[in-house]
Parts: sequence; structure tokens; C-alpha cells
Amino acid sequence: MDYIEQYKNTPLTLPKLPAHYIETIRSENGQVMQDHLQSNSKQPFGTGPVHKTSIIGYKVLAEGEGVKTVYEMTIKEPPNMEEFCPGDTIGILTQNLPSDVAFVLDRLHLAEIADCCFEVKLAKPVKKKNPEIPPYIPKFITPRRLLTECIDFRIIPRKVTLQVLANYTSDPCEKRLLEILASKEGSSFYSEFIVRNEMTFLHVLKILSSCRPSLAMLIEHFPRLLARPYSIANCSQSGFLRVIFAMLNEGKVGITTTMLENKLLYAGRFDRHVYLYLRQIKPAFQYREEDLEKNIIMIGPGTGVAPYLGFLEYRKRAKQSNKKVKLGTALLLTSCRHRDRNNLFEEEIKQYVQQGLLDNVYEAFSRDPDSRYKVVQDIIEDKKEELIKLLQEDNTKLYLCGEGRTMLPRIQDTIATCMSKIKGTPKVEADALMGEYKKLGKYLYYSMIRY
Repeated sequence: MDYIEQYKNTPLTLPKLPAHYIETIRSENGQVMQDHLQSNSKQPFGTGPVHKTSIIGYKVLAEGEGVKTVYEMTIKEPPNMEEFCPGDTIGILTQNLPSDVAFVLDRLHLAEIADCCFEVKLAKPVKKKNPEIPPYIPKFITPRRLLTECIDFRIIPRKVTLQVLANYTSDPCEKRLLEILASKEGSSFYSEFIVRNEMTFLHVLKILSSCRPSLAMLIEHFPRLLARPYSIANCSQSGFLRVIFAMLNEGKVGITTTMLENKLLYAGRFDRHVYLYLRQIKPAFQYREEDLEKNIIMIGPGTGVAPYLGFLEYRKRAKQSNKKVKLGTALLLTSCRHRDRNNLFEEEIKQYVQQGLLDNVYEAFSRDPDSRYKVVQDIIEDKKEELIKLLQEDNTKLYLCGEGRTMLPRIQDTIATCMSKIKGTPKVEADALMGEYKKLGKYLYYSMIRY
């Protein structure tokens, strides 16, 4: 291996190994819980307990060549679930892919006892200060359930994790490779080989055939498998939760979307149970009663339009219950690839316009050659006078929802650029004003996670 030869005579400075403090022991009398192993533990951003419910039905909103497959899923609203507001999200407890779990079990030589009961306990003697078993790991587990429901092994491993893995690697060359990656001297190599290539623990295992960590090591050093957030696309007290999700493409596989798709399409092989809880982030991405009279600008490319369906339904309910209620101006900016193939909510949104609940909708179609707008930024640039004038009114709120790594920052930058042009001020001042809008709750930003 060239990289090993490159570091052949280089003394390595390695991080200090953390103390080992967990062990897993076969248990003949332990009882593994039937529900999701994390269903009794406190969840990040959770406002209450995890609820077990079921999928009522679904429909396919888009599929075919050149578009992502998009599903609309209807979930029974748990009877004891907390009341939610339009814009709120649920967290769905997820599972790793069965194929990934099977690979790790095989590598750890646990395939034959994958469904046997193990007790997770503190190792003795314990050298770690104030040791504790992670709260999301129950006392009794099976290796298969633990790897399926609790451990996130799709993460990019930290350098100290790679060094610990080196202690579980028997081949000298593979061991040396892990030590180089973990070392101070190998930082640039780690950035190039691991970070830039987005190498996960699974990739590392597939490259290094002699690396065989223990189950306890994974519990100690790998993070929690976090629930995945999904916007609720309807109002509360409906008896159900409406959730929209898109499958990944270009060779990428989302663990939660795959889990949900399997439950929708293969009901005979997969149960229809879902474990979920109500999430609450700050500042809250919500549309409440006190917002009805405010002007709202809603921007949501693709499935980012989902929470706004709840907004519009809420406006409809308010108008039905009190015809005298005065609704503020409502604008919607959205986008998709093709007008005729994946314009997800065209008819529903059109009805809201006809009913006077939505003043205008502007759409971009990225892959239609005759489309006036390709992306949402094109709409913002073209309609900047209208949008910036409305945004600057004290009674206006801006909502931005979508993929947060690249798309939302670009949209926000376009808004600031247009503001700078309209106001005739430097871009840096417009950026600062957008930041102030965030602090004041005038501008609410929700970054969606697509996996």
C-alpha cells in the first residue's frame, strides 16, 4: 500500500485511547422488549413520549424516469399525542438497512447468535470516570436488534474511533493504515481519504477485512441512531398525520425512506407500525392563530412545500369557523423538475388560490426547457420588488423550508442580494438584516433531512 510506504519512517502521534467501560454478556433469563429498543428513551427535541401507531394508507405522488419517487403517507394520530401546530414535525424512529446489519453481524462473527439475548452492563474493573451506559441502550438486547435500532454506523468515524478500531484489526498493514489515519501526522490523509470521500464505518469495514470490533466497542464509540424528522402536512385534530417523503436517487439509499417504503409496498412482509414523537425546535417553525392576520411568504422547493399544506388548511379552517377573520397576504414559491410529472400538489394548491386562502403561487421547473423559472432563486430575482416590499412590512413573516446543506443557503443569499438591490444598500447590510429577522422570529428557517 503506497500510503503505508509513504509513512513508513514517520513516528506517529496518536490520540489517547479512552477507557473501555462496557461489556455484553449472554443472558438466559433476560427479556428483550418487543417494541423499538429506543421507544422508552427520551428523544432529542421531543415534547413527550414515543407513540406506537400505524400507517393507514398511502399514495404515490410522483414516480418514473427523471423524477424522484414521492409518497404521501397517512398515519393514525395517536389518541394521547400532544396537540401540534401547522409547521411542527414528528420524529420517526428508524432502522438500519437489513443488508448493512447482516454484514456487520457477519464481520463481528455474531451471525449465528444474532437473535440471542445479551445483557449490556458496565465492565469491571471500571477505569472510566463516572461511567454510564447510554440511556438509549436498554439493559437487554440482541445483537441484531441493537445494530438495527440503536447504533448509527453510517457516520464518518472520528480519528480516535479509527485508532480504537486498530486494536481490533489483526492484519499489520490494515492496522498501520488505521493508525496513520488516526494520527496527527496523517491529518491531511484523513481529510482526503475519509472526509472527502464520505467514508463511513461500513466502508472502512469493507476495505479492512481483518477489522473485527466487539459489540461493546460499537456501543462505546458510535453515536445514537437518531430518529428522522418529517413535517406534518396537515392540522391537528384530524385523526391522522399526513407525511410526504421522497426517495433518494443517484445511487443513494435513505434508511428511513427505505423502511417506510417497504412498509407501504410490502405489507405482507413488513409490519405497518410506526414509532413517532412530536418534535419542537427553537425558534418554532409554526403557523399559529396569532399569525392569521400576518402576511406570509412561504418558500419550499420540492417536498419542502409539505408544512405549508398545513398552513393553508389552518387558514381554511379559520375562515370556515369565522368568516369575519381577516387573513394576511399569503404567497407560495415552490419548484420541481417537471410540470407534468412531479408537480406534487398542483390541484390542491390551485383550490387554495381559488378559495382566496392563497394570494399567489409561483413555480419553477428545473428540467422543462420552456419554463420561465428553473429554480426558486429565479422567481425571487424576477419578483424581487413585490417580495422585498412585502417582506419589509412589519406584519410579514418569511418561511423557508427545504434541503439545508446547499439549497436553503443559496435561496437565503438570493433574498439578501435582492434586498440589497431594492434598498440600494451593501450586501453585508442585507445579510445582517436577514440575521436580525431570524432573531426576531420574522424569518423562520427549517432544514429538512433527506434520509
